[in-house]
Amino acid sequence: MKIAVVNNCVPFLNGGAEYLAQSLTSKLAEYGHEAILVRIPFAWEPPERILDSMLACRLFRLPKVDRVIGLKFPAYYVQHDDKVLWLLHQFRQAYDLWGTDLQGLPSSKAGVSIRDAVRAADNLHLRDAKTIFTNSHVTSNRLKKFNDIDSQVLWPPLSDTTHFSCEAFDDFVFYPSRVNAAKRQLLAVESMRHVKSPGRLILAGKGEDPAEDQRIEKAIEDYRLGDRVIWERSYISEQSKADYFSRAAGTLYIPYDEDSYGYVTLESYFSKKPVITCTDSGGTNVLVKDRETGFVAEPNPVSIAAEIDRLLADKSRARAMGQSGYDLVKKMDITWDHVIRSLTT
Repeated sequence: MKIAVVNNCVPFLNGGAEYLAQSLTSKLAEYGHEAILVRIPFAWEPPERILDSMLACRLFRLPKVDRVIGLKFPAYYVQHDDKVLWLLHQFRQAYDLWGTDLQGLPSSKAGVSIRDAVRAADNLHLRDAKTIFTNSHVTSNRLKKFNDIDSQVLWPPLSDTTHFSCEAFDDFVFYPSRVNAAKRQLLAVESMRHVKSPGRLILAGKGEDPAEDQRIEKAIEDYRLGDRVIWERSYISEQSKADYFSRAAGTLYIPYDEDSYGYVTLESYFSKKPVITCTDSGGTNVLVKDRETGFVAEPNPVSIAAEIDRLLADKSRARAMGQSGYDLVKKMDITWDHVIRSLTT
């Protein structure tokens, strides 16, 4: 089958969705299909350009393609007679993030019009798809709540797990991710003020917003955490990331209302390391079971610090929870066999 995987494209922005799109395209080829990744440029600033991107995707055509697999807004508007969606997330600023600090869109009359246009287009065009899969129960529930559209959860696997291992439980927690307000690295830094153990926090990821970067830098300086917080300010290699996982006592992953469990949790559990997350981190609760595969903290510095201290104080318990996380992932059959079969049937 000739398959086009369609995703949006923001130049020089890489994250879990981009990783998944590339992995899916490669895996489709491994399973005998002809596959191509089509990345359609998307801009949300100024907000009026969102409507331009929506129209461009709707007018886009893919001839000589047997099936289209759409992933993200607004790329999933592409028209095709045989279209399946693996919905990673909609334009959340028009949905659950509206009215929050992460709204992004202005609350003006123009902003409300853009929000309503996004919702109307989703209500109409998402129904073009033969089948809609999502990356988590969070995404499925949101789609049902706001658009009254049913879907099936299809868990995203890692592209490769062979380089992950468990070598040691050193005195640091590891937080690899794109750096932005929603991922809450600033909250992680603020938590280190209250950590009583002599452990460290290692952040790894490139900043997306200079203002947020400055807030993180200022917190490290103001709280005199220069010897306790290390920030690898770039996209580190897969091997470097695996090395950090291999030696960490555990992983910190505390985003706000994440759509899915996030690749970070999978990578941590394939390294047999427990994960600390938050009660409001969304889809991470699929894999992070409090006191079983990690710790679930309240989203405030004191609570997160207490869980970091608890993790660093008992390495044997950390080892046991990491093993439990690994066992859970295996039990859930988060595999490419299942994904490819679902998307190509």
